[in-house]
Amino acid sequence: MCLYELERNYLYSGDLIYKGILYAFYPSTDPIEFMKSVQKVLKLDIKKILPAHHLLNVPITLINEIDEGFTEIINSGRLKQGNGIFKFKNFQIYI
Repeated sequence: MCLYELERNYLYSGDLIYKGILYAFYPSTDPIEFMKSVQKVLKLDIKKILPAHHLLNVPITLINEIDEGFTEIINSGRLKQGNGIFKFKNFQIYI
């Protein structure tokens, strides 16, 4: 779950946006829905990201990077559980 504070344009990104390994491999996690959630927050006017994990100095551009990572994975036909860890510069996606 993410929360968006409209007055400050802060995104409390929970388990969606953060530096580190993004876990989309759990049986209860649909990697395609995870990707769609990233695409939803891309549409917001965000000034600061406050993640639930790891480092707090998360640049706004990380959302675009994660979206591009998911796009790369789906375009390769590998956006389904069991396909392992995909490594990118500032994060990994574990599917």
